[in-house]
Amino acid sequence: MSKSTIFLLVFTSFFHQLTFAQSSVQYMQMADKAFDAGDKQKSLELYRKAAVLKNPDAHYAIAYKFIVTQEESIYHFSEAAKLGHAAALDKALEGLFFRSSSLTVTNPQLAYDIYLQAKKVNPNVEMYAEEAEVATLNKCIEAGYFDFKKFINQYKITEKDTIDNYSIWELAEDASRGGRFGPPNPKLTLQLVCKGGWVPAEKIYAVRDAYDNWKENKNAKFNVCDYPSNAEGEAYCKQRSKKEDIKNYSERLKKLSGRLKNNAAPLLTPAFDIAKQFFDSKAVIEQHSVSLSKNQSREQLVLNQSFAYLDFIDSINNGYSPTINFITDPDKELNEVYKVVIAELLKSPIQVHGSEITDIDLKGCQRLWIKYRDSSAKLFTKLNPSISDADWRKYLTKIRTGELKQLQALRKSKG
Repeated sequence: MSKSTIFLLVFTSFFHQLTFAQSSVQYMQMADKAFDAGDKQKSLELYRKAAVLKNPDAHYAIAYKFIVTQEESIYHFSEAAKLGHAAALDKALEGLFFRSSSLTVTNPQLAYDIYLQAKKVNPNVEMYAEEAEVATLNKCIEAGYFDFKKFINQYKITEKDTIDNYSIWELAEDASRGGRFGPPNPKLTLQLVCKGGWVPAEKIYAVRDAYDNWKENKNAKFNVCDYPSNAEGEAYCKQRSKKEDIKNYSERLKKLSGRLKNNAAPLLTPAFDIAKQFFDSKAVIEQHSVSLSKNQSREQLVLNQSFAYLDFIDSINNGYSPTINFITDPDKELNEVYKVVIAELLKSPIQVHGSEITDIDLKGCQRLWIKYRDSSAKLFTKLNPSISDADWRKYLTKIRTGELKQLQALRKSKG
C-alpha cells in the first residue's frame, strides 16, 4: 500500500470523525433551540440523533428533560455515564440500584460496571458518598446472582407484594424471620435488602447490617423501620406502628375480656376506648417534656399508658384493692388545683419545645378525663364491688390531681 493511499485512508477516517463530531454538536444546538422554543417533539428527535452519535449530553437530556419509560431513562443515563457524564452517573446508579426498589430492575453488578466505565473514561467523575456507595454495590455483588424470575414464580410474588417503596424490604423482613420463605435466611435477606430501598442513605446502612449478619451467619431480624431517614419513611413507620398497635390492642382486649369476672366484659371495650382518647389528649397537652426527655413519641406514650391501664384492670380482676383513705376531699382538692392552673394558663400559655399549652387545651383534656373517670370507675366497681363507685372515682381523682400538679410545676419551671 502506497504512502499516498495510507494518507488518504487516515485523512478520510479523520474527516468522517470530524463530520460526526460536528453533526453531534449541530444536533445538540438545534435540539436546545427547539426545546427552548417549546417544540418538545422536534427537540426530542434531534436529541435522539445526537445520542446515536454518542453525545453524552444528548443521552442525558433525553432522560432528564422528557417523560420516558423507566427502561429508556436508565438506558440513556447509563449511556451518558459510560461516556463520562458525571450527573448521568448519579442518575444511572440511582435508577439501577439506590432508588430503584425493584426485583426486576435493580442490578448492582450492572451499576458497578457502569461506574467503572465512567471512571475509566473520565477519572475526574466524582459522586457524593462515593466510597460508601461503591462499598454497598460490592457487598450486594458478593451476595451472588439473585434469580428474580425463579423467586417470583416459586413464592408467587405479585405486583401487590412490591408496589410500595418499602415492600421489598418487607419481604426481607420475612426472609430474616422464617416462615414464608422457609427458615431464616441471612443471604436471601441481604439479596432482598439489595433489591429494595429507595433512599441512598437508608440503603447503605441497611445493606451494611444485612451484609454483616450474612457474613457472621447470624439470624438477626431485619426491621424496615430501623432505617427510614425521610418524612415519607417516618410516616410509613408510624402508620405501620399504628396498625400493629391496633392489632395488639385487639388481641389484649380479647384475652382480657375472656377472663373478667362478674360479667364485666361488656364494659371493657367502651371504657378502654374512652381511656385511649384521654391518654392521647394528655400526651399532647401535658407531657411534652416527658416525651422528649425519655425520647418517646406521642404514640409510644399513648401505647404505654393504654397497656398500663389494661394491666391495672387485670390486677383488679385478680383481686387488687387499693387503700381508699383520703385525709382531704379529693374532689375539692382537684377543683382547687385545676382553678389555679387554668388561671395561670389564662395569663400566659406554657411554651415548651415549640408547642403551646393553653387553658382551652387543658379544659378539653379535663372533659375527657371526667368521661374516663366515670367509665373506669363503673368497670372497676363491677370487677371489685368491695369498693364503691364513688370511692373508685375518688381514687382516680387523686391521681388526676397529681397530674395537674405536675403540669403546674412545668408551668413554674417555664417562668
